[in-house]
Formats: sequence, structure tokens, C-alpha cells
Amino acid sequence: MKIIYLHHSGFVVELDKNTLVFDAITYIQPQYLKKGRRKYFFASHAHTDHFSQIIYNYGTDFDTRYILSDDITRRGGKKTTFIKPYEHLHYDDIKCGPVEIDTFGSTDQGVSFLVQAEGKVIFHAGDLNWWDWSPEARPEIDRAAEERDFKAEIAKIKEFLETNHRKINVAFVPVDSRLGRSATKAAEYFVDELHPQILAPMHCWDEYSVITDLQQACYGKDVKILTMSKRNEIIYAD
Repeated sequence: MKIIYLHHSGFVVELDKNTLVFDAITYIQPQYLKKGRRKYFFASHAHTDHFSQIIYNYGTDFDTRYILSDDITRRGGKKTTFIKPYEHLHYDDIKCGPVEIDTFGSTDQGVSFLVQAEGKVIFHAGDLNWWDWSPEARPEIDRAAEERDFKAEIAKIKEFLETNHRKINVAFVPVDSRLGRSATKAAEYFVDELHPQILAPMHCWDEYSVITDLQQACYGKDVKILTMSKRNEIIYAD
């Protein structure tokens, strides 16, 4: 498995036979979209820092599929499936094997994705985050409700994983520097409750120093926190 950081919340996950692309809003270098592989493009919601029409530029290959949150403007033809929270998709390909997709909710807009393919379980949170804004920055926010809603969604994911005897191999979770001291709260809680093997921080707005804060907060926990320092870099390869 190879993970390429694109920008913000955008990542490419290259498995042996399938390529998964999440929330891409920038140009993707051709070497990360190899021909002859099944390619799945995911977009968690319509916000411009998560969805761009640019992903349709990569749809000429017959092996391309788009799985988009249903709040996104509908286009894309037969290759596109629009999906709501708590739905399931199953793709089965003779050459590349089955891909199972389950969606969960968000604490902002759209969906989060749990993808099972080639023996791996991959979670992309979209804007599912513990939006613990300071009262000074966002006085209109109900901080207690934000905490409650985030933890409730994590509980649903946890129940699904336990029921289906699954463990998350890689999770992409927001670590938003605009939240100040609360930037790492969601990722810390995610690690404590769902125990992913690998966590890739995202939604950092190119403020990569917040990743160090998360690594320090998770020191001693059984999780590998990935790091990145620039766009379009390989951040993990096994």
C-alpha cells in the first residue's frame, strides 16, 4: 500500500490492484493514476476544499468510478454514484476484486467513507470533526452539541466495526489548526475509540506543525501518525 498526500484533505491510496482517491481538489500527477487499475474517486461533500470538478478530468479510463456525497451537483453519468450517510455500495471486479463502501455522517456536511478493499479497511472522515471552536472565534457555536454529535458518530462507526469484526488500517482525520489548542481533539478521540493502525492527519491548511502536536499527544499509543511537509509527496509505503 502506498499513500500520497495531495493537498488539504486529498489523498491517493494505491493498493495492489485498486487506486482510491479521496477529496482531490488539485492536479494529480500521472504516475499516481496508473492505467489498468480500477480507480475510485471519492468526494465527501460539496465544499470547495473537498470537491472540485477537476476529478472528472481523470474519467476517460473505463476503469474509473466516482462515489460522491449527494449534496454535490449531479453530473458524471453512469460512472458516478451519489450517496447519503449510512448507505452501502458493493463493487465486484474480476480483475481487481471486490470493493465495499459504507458511509457514515458528518458534523458539517456530506458523508464520511469506510472502504474495504484487498484486505484493507480505510476510513476518510471528510468534515467529520470535533469542531471545538473557541467562543471568541465562533460565539454562535454550541460547543456541547459539537462534542455530542462527534462522539455519537464515532460510536456508530465503532459499533459497525465491532459487529463486522473489522479494524481500521488507515484513517484520514481532520487536524485543523484554526481550532488552536483543540486542533488535535478529534484525532486523539478517534485513536482512543477506534484504534486505527495508521492515522494520516488532514485538513491542516498547509500548517504542518500541528501534526507534531498530534504525534506528541499520541505518544505511547499503538498508532502510527503519518507526517507530511509538502504537497504531492509519498507519505507511506509498505
